[in-house]
Amino acid sequence: MREAQLPLPIHQLDDETLDNFYADNNLLLLNSLRSNFHHLHQPFFYLWGMAGSGKTHLLKGISAYFVAQERAAIYVPLDKFSAFSPAVLDNLEQQEAVCLDNLHAVIGKEEWEIALFDLINRIKETNNTLLVMSAEQSPITLPIRLPDLASRLTWGETYQLQPLTEEQKLVVLQQNAVQRGIVLPIETATFLLKRLDRDMATLFGALSQLDKASLQAKRDLTIPFVKEILDL
Repeated sequence: MREAQLPLPIHQLDDETLDNFYADNNLLLLNSLRSNFHHLHQPFFYLWGMAGSGKTHLLKGISAYFVAQERAAIYVPLDKFSAFSPAVLDNLEQQEAVCLDNLHAVIGKEEWEIALFDLINRIKETNNTLLVMSAEQSPITLPIRLPDLASRLTWGETYQLQPLTEEQKLVVLQQNAVQRGIVLPIETATFLLKRLDRDMATLFGALSQLDKASLQAKRDLTIPFVKEILDL
């Protein structure tokens, strides 16, 4: 089945997959999620952690996994809620996997809380959909106005994502470079980590830019070349 076509800015599936998600810090979570991919016994997962802890990468990766198997799945970035309405959640119980990212962005907004409450109830009733939600706060600290929604967010499994250490970020950055077919020397990777914002989205974006530039210029990713391209 095809991924749902909706009139909203759903992020396109990209190179953020489960295969390149650095799982060492969150093995229990990954194992539990994977155990529900083909035999659904726990439909609800709530993931939380600070910005840059990997929530978006993981949710995109789950959606990509299902779509690659021609199974209906959707990733919804709720921090873009101003571009669409709560109606985007209608009928999502027909998907096999639903990934709602940045839940905190719509908490406190009555129409959104009701729509989330209704979606969770429908998924509970049909019992055919894996619902993975993420936020920057735990479900018990979110400023939820609808008490029944607050209780439902704790129905499933809750995990706090552990952020990467500086050493792990270097490993992930170099692994991403290898997947792109480019060589990223450790000294260049260290330089990027020191000079750029240290969230992985920023680092991956810079690496993508450097990949294209090095191919066009036929240059290695030396520190002087990186300084020139990224204007650092």
